Amino acid sequence: MKNIQLRWFHYRRLRQQQVRWCGMLMAVGLACWIVLSGRSIVAQQPDFTINEQRIAIVAQSAPEAPAKVDDSKLSEADLLKSTPIGKSPIKVSVGLHISNLADINQTAEAFDAAGYLMYSWRDPRLAYKPQPNETSRASSLDKIWHPAMEMVNFKSSTNSDTSVDILPDGTVQAQERFAKTLSSGLALQKFPFDRQSLQVVLESLKYDDRSVILAADPARISIGTDSFVSLSEWQVGTVTGTNSKSFFPPEKQHYSRVTVKVQVKRNYGFYVLKVMMPLLLITIASWSVFWIDPQEFSTQIGIAFTNLLTVVALLLVINDTLPRVGYLTLMDGFTMICFMTILVAILVLIIAHRSTTKDDRDRAYKVQHLARSIVPMGFVLSNLILVISMNSLQS
Repeated sequence: MKNIQLRWFHYRRLRQQQVRWCGMLMAVGLACWIVLSGRSIVAQQPDFTINEQRIAIVAQSAPEAPAKVDDSKLSEADLLKSTPIGKSPIKVSVGLHISNLADINQTAEAFDAAGYLMYSWRDPRLAYKPQPNETSRASSLDKIWHPAMEMVNFKSSTNSDTSVDILPDGTVQAQERFAKTLSSGLALQKFPFDRQSLQVVLESLKYDDRSVILAADPARISIGTDSFVSLSEWQVGTVTGTNSKSFFPPEKQHYSRVTVKVQVKRNYGFYVLKVMMPLLLITIASWSVFWIDPQEFSTQIGIAFTNLLTVVALLLVINDTLPRVGYLTLMDGFTMICFMTILVAILVLIIAHRSTTKDDRDRAYKVQHLARSIVPMGFVLSNLILVISMNSLQS
């Protein structure tokens, strides 16, 4: 019994030592884990010192806010591109030579033109001492300041070439070759006896009237005299240039403007011979029914409606040559008068025919007799009123 107790005592003491050693090992292991994990956390944290240094470097390399440009620090090339500073706006003399007037589209109210745009100004910064036999020096617009000229009313254009010559006193002479389709409002009330004023409107693209003033140069505004300049339907007249100003609402500024006007007169022979004369003859032919016996109603009405349909067919053929405008032209008025005259003749035939059916032949003959003078006089009087009204509208 004593041996059993002794063994139990030794076993119990051994177990206590094992538990104590296990606790110590666990404590050591936990301490090591805490130390290692702490180092890893420190390693993962950002180095604020390094980041602050990087931020400082980026801030130094970042571009600063644009400051006011000092002309004294600009290079010579950049200085020549800057706007000249003076007490008054720069005066630009403008000229225009039209070498070819290719087409006038009265339906679209536009015309095609080719020629040369010439403009000049003086920039003292470009003055130089010329060499012997040197009258000018060639340059380009992208190397110097220029007024950025444009045609405001252009619809389409092709690539143009520009040549620049600089005189010793700093005067710049630019010449631009152009080929453009330009829109220009047409006043067609008197068509086909109308005169038109084709406009080329010139302005500066970037500079308002506080910086640039455009002035037309009459000596350099002209049109070519070659045979291909004139069109078969038009006769070209004088060319003039006027100065004015225009208001640009988005910027609330006024821009200087030069308007070149080309006066043209329509050759009306085609419309008189091919349109108006046939209409007149058909209308006069419709009056022949007044000399036919009222009892021949079928013959009379057949002639009248044949004339009416002939007028319709003629107008359908020439419809493509007439302007499509929303107001009444002289040609439209003449056509309507011809229609109305033929319709009046048909109405007179119907009245005369109804009189014959009532055995009142004397009344039928009297109606036709009056129509022989009243209808032609009404036709002539209506056309006179039309012409007078069209002249009053243009005045």
